[in-house]
Amino acid sequence: MKKHFLTFLSCSLTLFALDNAYLEKVEKEVNNYNVQTVSYNIPKPLEPKSLNAQKSELPLNVTEDDKIVTVNKKIKTPDDIKVFTSKVIEPINYTNTISLNKLQVSEKKQKFFHMILPAILISKANLKLKRERVLALSNTPQTEWSEDDYKFLEDLYKKYKTNDIKKLANRLKTHPVSIVLAQAAIESAWGESRFFKQANNIFGVWSYNKNEPRIRAKKTRNGKAIYLKKYATLSDAIDDYFLIIGRGAYKSFRHHRNITDNPLELVKYLVNYCELRNYPNKLRKFIVKNKLRKFDKFRLSSNI
Repeated sequence: MKKHFLTFLSCSLTLFALDNAYLEKVEKEVNNYNVQTVSYNIPKPLEPKSLNAQKSELPLNVTEDDKIVTVNKKIKTPDDIKVFTSKVIEPINYTNTISLNKLQVSEKKQKFFHMILPAILISKANLKLKRERVLALSNTPQTEWSEDDYKFLEDLYKKYKTNDIKKLANRLKTHPVSIVLAQAAIESAWGESRFFKQANNIFGVWSYNKNEPRIRAKKTRNGKAIYLKKYATLSDAIDDYFLIIGRGAYKSFRHHRNITDNPLELVKYLVNYCELRNYPNKLRKFIVKNKLRKFDKFRLSSNI
Protein backbone atom coordinates (compact mmCIF):
# COMPACT_ATOMS: atom_id res chain seq x y z
CA MET A 1 0.00 0.00 0.00
CA LYS A 2 2.82 2.37 0.89
CA LYS A 3 4.54 1.57 -2.38
CA HIS A 4 1.42 2.46 -4.36
CA PHE A 5 1.01 5.73 -2.49
CA LEU A 6 4.61 6.77 -3.16
CA THR A 7 4.23 5.82 -6.79
CA PHE A 8 1.15 8.03 -7.00
CA LEU A 9 2.95 11.01 -5.47
CA SER A 10 6.12 10.67 -7.51
CA CYS A 11 4.38 10.34 -10.85
CA SER A 12 1.85 13.08 -10.21
CA LEU A 13 -0.55 11.84 -12.82
CA THR A 14 -3.92 12.24 -11.17
CA LEU A 15 -6.07 15.01 -9.80
CA PHE A 16 -8.68 12.76 -8.25
CA ALA A 17 -7.14 12.72 -4.77
CA LEU A 18 -7.90 16.40 -4.50
CA ASP A 19 -11.59 15.92 -3.92
CA ASN A 20 -13.41 12.67 -3.18
CA ALA A 21 -16.70 14.16 -4.30
CA TYR A 22 -15.14 15.06 -7.62
CA LEU A 23 -13.77 11.54 -7.96
CA GLU A 24 -17.21 10.05 -7.48
CA LYS A 25 -18.70 12.53 -9.95
CA VAL A 26 -16.14 11.66 -12.64
CA GLU A 27 -16.59 7.94 -12.12
CA LYS A 28 -20.35 8.33 -12.43
CA GLU A 29 -19.97 10.39 -15.62
CA VAL A 30 -17.61 7.84 -17.12
CA ASN A 31 -20.03 5.03 -16.42
CA ASN A 32 -22.90 7.00 -17.90
CA TYR A 33 -21.01 7.72 -21.09
CA ASN A 34 -19.83 4.13 -21.41
CA VAL A 35 -23.30 2.74 -21.90
CA GLN A 36 -23.89 4.88 -24.97
CA THR A 37 -22.67 3.74 -28.34
CA VAL A 38 -20.51 6.06 -30.40
CA SER A 39 -21.08 6.22 -34.13
CA TYR A 40 -19.09 8.17 -36.69
CA ASN A 41 -19.67 8.64 -40.38
CA ILE A 42 -16.13 8.16 -41.57
CA PRO A 43 -15.51 7.40 -45.27
CA LYS A 44 -13.09 4.76 -46.39
CA PRO A 45 -9.69 6.05 -45.23
CA LEU A 46 -6.86 7.11 -47.46
CA GLU A 47 -3.68 5.10 -47.22
CA PRO A 48 -0.85 7.21 -45.80
CA LYS A 49 2.80 6.31 -46.16
CA SER A 50 4.12 4.31 -43.25
CA LEU A 51 5.74 6.13 -40.34
CA ASN A 52 8.02 3.12 -40.00
CA ALA A 53 10.18 4.34 -42.84
CA GLN A 54 13.72 5.59 -42.28
CA LYS A 55 14.07 9.16 -41.09
CA SER A 56 15.02 10.43 -44.55
CA GLU A 57 11.86 8.84 -45.97
CA LEU A 58 9.49 10.06 -43.25
CA PRO A 59 6.45 11.48 -45.10
CA LEU A 60 6.17 14.47 -42.77
CA ASN A 61 7.52 18.00 -42.80
CA VAL A 62 10.29 18.24 -40.21
CA THR A 63 12.13 21.29 -38.87
CA GLU A 64 15.91 21.56 -38.60
CA ASP A 65 15.76 20.53 -34.94
CA ASP A 66 13.93 17.32 -35.81
CA LYS A 67 10.39 18.29 -34.88
CA ILE A 68 7.21 17.82 -36.83
CA VAL A 69 5.96 21.02 -38.44
CA THR A 70 2.60 21.88 -36.88
CA VAL A 71 -0.16 24.44 -37.33
CA ASN A 72 -1.16 26.31 -34.17
CA LYS A 73 -4.88 26.95 -33.86
CA LYS A 74 -7.02 28.62 -31.21
CA ILE A 75 -10.43 27.19 -30.38
CA LYS A 76 -13.19 29.75 -30.00
CA THR A 77 -16.23 27.51 -30.53
CA PRO A 78 -16.70 23.74 -30.91
CA ASP A 79 -16.92 24.34 -34.68
CA ASP A 80 -13.22 25.21 -34.66
CA ILE A 81 -12.39 21.62 -33.74
CA LYS A 82 -11.86 19.76 -36.98
CA VAL A 83 -13.48 16.33 -37.22
CA PHE A 84 -11.28 14.31 -39.53
CA THR A 85 -13.04 12.28 -42.21
CA SER A 86 -10.06 10.11 -43.10
CA LYS A 87 -7.24 8.44 -41.21
CA VAL A 88 -4.73 10.95 -42.57
CA ILE A 89 -5.03 14.06 -40.41
CA GLU A 90 -3.48 17.50 -40.23
CA PRO A 91 -0.90 18.21 -37.49
CA ILE A 92 -3.04 20.83 -35.75
CA ASN A 93 -1.68 22.05 -32.43
CA TYR A 94 -4.60 23.47 -30.46
CA THR A 95 -3.42 26.19 -28.08
CA ASN A 96 -6.45 26.16 -25.81
CA THR A 97 -9.53 24.19 -24.85
CA ILE A 98 -13.20 25.03 -24.37
CA SER A 99 -16.16 23.42 -22.68
CA LEU A 100 -18.11 20.99 -24.85
CA ASN A 101 -20.80 20.46 -22.24
CA LYS A 102 -23.61 22.05 -24.24
CA LEU A 103 -23.23 19.58 -27.09
CA GLN A 104 -25.20 16.37 -27.42
CA VAL A 105 -23.34 13.41 -25.93
CA SER A 106 -22.34 11.82 -29.24
CA GLU A 107 -21.10 15.12 -30.68
CA LYS A 108 -19.31 16.01 -27.47
CA LYS A 109 -17.42 12.75 -27.49
CA GLN A 110 -16.52 13.09 -31.15
CA LYS A 111 -15.28 16.66 -30.73
CA PHE A 112 -13.30 15.75 -27.62
CA PHE A 113 -11.49 12.86 -29.29
CA HIS A 114 -10.68 14.89 -32.41
CA MET A 115 -9.44 17.80 -30.29
CA ILE A 116 -6.92 15.57 -28.49
CA LEU A 117 -6.02 13.28 -31.41
CA PRO A 118 -3.64 15.60 -33.34
CA ALA A 119 -1.64 16.38 -30.19
CA ILE A 120 -1.13 12.67 -29.53
CA LEU A 121 0.04 11.98 -33.07
CA ILE A 122 2.36 15.01 -33.08
CA SER A 123 3.98 13.87 -29.84
CA LYS A 124 4.31 10.27 -31.05
CA ALA A 125 5.89 11.40 -34.32
CA ASN A 126 8.40 13.67 -32.54
CA LEU A 127 9.37 10.87 -30.16
CA LYS A 128 9.74 8.51 -33.11
CA LEU A 129 12.25 10.90 -34.69
CA LYS A 130 14.28 11.01 -31.49
CA ARG A 131 14.11 7.27 -31.00
CA GLU A 132 15.27 6.56 -34.55
CA ARG A 133 18.28 8.81 -34.02
CA VAL A 134 19.07 7.10 -30.70
CA LEU A 135 18.85 3.68 -32.35
CA ALA A 136 21.06 4.85 -35.20
CA LEU A 137 23.68 6.13 -32.74
CA SER A 138 23.52 2.88 -30.76
CA ASN A 139 24.65 1.08 -33.92
CA THR A 140 27.38 3.60 -34.71
CA PRO A 141 30.88 3.58 -33.14
CA GLN A 142 31.23 6.44 -30.67
CA THR A 143 34.34 7.58 -32.54
CA GLU A 144 32.01 8.56 -35.35
CA TRP A 145 29.63 10.57 -33.16
CA SER A 146 29.59 14.32 -33.67
CA GLU A 147 29.58 16.94 -30.92
CA ASP A 148 25.89 17.46 -31.68
CA ASP A 149 25.27 13.72 -31.23
CA TYR A 150 26.85 13.75 -27.79
CA LYS A 151 24.80 16.75 -26.73
CA PHE A 152 21.64 15.18 -28.13
CA LEU A 153 22.16 12.06 -26.03
CA GLU A 154 23.28 13.95 -22.93
CA ASP A 155 20.11 16.04 -22.95
CA LEU A 156 17.91 12.96 -23.35
CA TYR A 157 19.80 11.01 -20.69
CA LYS A 158 19.16 13.83 -18.22
CA LYS A 159 15.52 14.20 -19.25
CA TYR A 160 14.71 10.48 -19.12
CA LYS A 161 16.89 9.73 -16.09
CA THR A 162 19.11 7.05 -17.58
CA ASN A 163 22.67 6.73 -18.90
CA ASP A 164 21.99 3.59 -20.91
CA ILE A 165 21.33 4.10 -24.61
CA LYS A 166 19.21 0.95 -24.92
CA LYS A 167 17.06 1.94 -21.95
CA LEU A 168 16.73 5.40 -23.45
CA ALA A 169 15.44 3.96 -26.73
CA ASN A 170 12.90 1.93 -24.76
CA ARG A 171 11.74 4.95 -22.79
CA LEU A 172 11.22 6.93 -25.99
CA LYS A 173 8.84 4.33 -27.33
CA THR A 174 5.14 5.16 -27.26
CA HIS A 175 1.89 3.19 -27.12
CA PRO A 176 -1.50 3.10 -28.89
CA VAL A 177 -3.51 6.28 -29.33
CA SER A 178 -6.61 4.54 -27.97
CA ILE A 179 -5.07 4.26 -24.50
CA VAL A 180 -4.14 7.94 -24.39
CA LEU A 181 -7.58 9.03 -25.59
CA ALA A 182 -9.31 6.89 -22.96
CA GLN A 183 -7.11 8.25 -20.18
CA ALA A 184 -7.58 11.80 -21.42
CA ALA A 185 -11.37 11.51 -21.31
CA ILE A 186 -11.42 9.90 -17.88
CA GLU A 187 -8.74 12.08 -16.27
CA SER A 188 -10.24 15.34 -17.56
CA ALA A 189 -13.90 14.35 -17.00
CA TRP A 190 -14.52 14.71 -20.75
CA GLY A 191 -12.72 18.03 -20.79
CA GLU A 192 -14.79 19.57 -18.00
CA SER A 193 -12.13 19.69 -15.27
CA ARG A 194 -10.93 23.16 -14.33
CA PHE A 195 -7.33 22.11 -14.90
CA PHE A 196 -8.11 21.08 -18.46
CA LYS A 197 -10.02 24.25 -19.35
CA GLN A 198 -7.72 26.73 -17.62
CA ALA A 199 -4.33 25.08 -18.04
CA ASN A 200 -4.51 22.57 -20.93
CA ASN A 201 -3.70 20.01 -18.21
CA ILE A 202 -5.30 16.87 -19.59
CA PHE A 203 -4.04 14.38 -17.01
CA GLY A 204 -3.95 16.41 -13.80
CA VAL A 205 -0.16 16.53 -13.66
CA TRP A 206 1.08 18.14 -10.45
CA SER A 207 3.71 20.87 -10.27
CA TYR A 208 6.51 21.03 -7.71
CA ASN A 209 8.44 23.87 -9.35
CA LYS A 210 7.30 27.36 -8.39
CA ASN A 211 9.13 28.81 -11.39
CA GLU A 212 7.09 26.97 -14.00
CA PRO A 213 3.61 27.98 -15.25
CA ARG A 214 1.00 26.43 -12.96
CA ILE A 215 -2.34 26.92 -11.25
CA ARG A 216 -3.37 26.23 -7.67
CA ALA A 217 -5.88 23.55 -6.80
CA LYS A 218 -8.80 24.50 -4.59
CA LYS A 219 -8.11 21.59 -2.24
CA THR A 220 -5.02 21.02 -0.10
CA ARG A 221 -3.15 17.88 0.94
CA ASN A 222 -2.14 17.63 4.59
CA GLY A 223 -2.76 21.36 4.88
CA LYS A 224 -0.39 22.23 2.06
CA ALA A 225 -1.29 23.93 -1.21
CA ILE A 226 -1.32 21.79 -4.35
CA TYR A 227 -0.38 23.12 -7.76
CA LEU A 228 -0.88 21.68 -11.23
CA LYS A 229 1.12 22.40 -14.35
CA LYS A 230 -0.11 24.85 -16.95
CA TYR A 231 0.70 23.99 -20.56
CA ALA A 232 0.88 26.34 -23.53
CA THR A 233 -0.75 23.82 -25.88
CA LEU A 234 -2.37 20.39 -25.85
CA SER A 235 0.74 18.99 -27.57
CA ASP A 236 2.88 20.16 -24.65
CA ALA A 237 0.57 18.32 -22.26
CA ILE A 238 0.83 15.12 -24.30
CA ASP A 239 4.63 15.45 -24.47
CA ASP A 240 4.77 15.61 -20.68
CA TYR A 241 2.45 12.61 -20.39
CA PHE A 242 4.74 10.44 -22.52
CA LEU A 243 7.77 11.69 -20.58
CA ILE A 244 6.22 10.69 -17.25
CA ILE A 245 5.24 7.26 -18.59
CA GLY A 246 8.73 6.89 -20.07
CA ARG A 247 10.72 7.61 -16.94
CA GLY A 248 8.24 7.09 -14.12
CA ALA A 249 7.30 4.02 -12.11
CA TYR A 250 5.76 2.19 -15.07
CA LYS A 251 8.53 -0.30 -15.79
CA SER A 252 6.10 -3.18 -16.27
CA PHE A 253 3.99 -1.15 -18.69
CA ARG A 254 7.08 -0.15 -20.70
CA HIS A 255 8.20 -3.76 -20.77
CA HIS A 256 4.90 -5.06 -22.09
CA ARG A 257 4.54 -2.43 -24.79
CA ASN A 258 7.65 -4.04 -26.30
CA ILE A 259 5.73 -7.31 -26.41
CA THR A 260 2.30 -6.21 -27.65
CA ASP A 261 0.57 -3.18 -29.12
CA ASN A 262 -2.86 -4.48 -28.12
CA PRO A 263 -4.31 -1.70 -25.97
CA LEU A 264 -6.71 -4.08 -24.21
CA GLU A 265 -3.72 -6.04 -22.95
CA LEU A 266 -1.50 -3.07 -22.15
CA VAL A 267 -4.00 -1.32 -19.89
CA LYS A 268 -3.60 -4.15 -17.38
CA TYR A 269 -0.23 -2.66 -16.47
CA LEU A 270 -1.55 0.82 -15.65
CA VAL A 271 -3.03 -0.34 -12.36
CA ASN A 272 -1.11 2.26 -10.30
CA TYR A 273 -1.79 5.15 -12.65
CA CYS A 274 -4.98 6.42 -11.06
CA GLU A 275 -6.97 6.18 -7.82
CA LEU A 276 -10.17 5.14 -9.59
CA ARG A 277 -11.27 1.67 -8.54
CA ASN A 278 -10.50 -1.04 -11.12
CA TYR A 279 -8.83 1.53 -13.34
CA PRO A 280 -7.44 -0.96 -15.93
CA ASN A 281 -10.90 -2.51 -16.34
CA LYS A 282 -12.45 0.92 -16.76
CA LEU A 283 -9.91 1.78 -19.44
CA ARG A 284 -10.54 -1.48 -21.26
CA LYS A 285 -14.31 -1.01 -21.14
CA PHE A 286 -13.97 2.60 -22.21
CA ILE A 287 -11.83 1.73 -25.24
CA VAL A 288 -14.24 -0.98 -26.38
CA LYS A 289 -17.49 0.94 -25.80
CA ASN A 290 -16.20 4.08 -27.49
CA LYS A 291 -14.58 2.18 -30.37
CA LEU A 292 -11.26 3.90 -29.80
CA ARG A 293 -9.08 1.27 -31.46
CA LYS A 294 -9.88 2.75 -34.86
CA PHE A 295 -7.84 5.79 -33.85
CA ASP A 296 -4.74 3.61 -33.54
CA LYS A 297 -4.58 3.59 -37.35
CA PHE A 298 -4.67 7.36 -37.78
CA ARG A 299 -1.52 9.08 -39.12
CA LEU A 300 -0.36 12.64 -39.68
CA SER A 301 -0.49 14.25 -43.09
CA SER A 302 2.51 16.03 -44.62
CA ASN A 303 0.29 18.40 -46.58
CA ILE A 304 0.40 21.60 -44.52
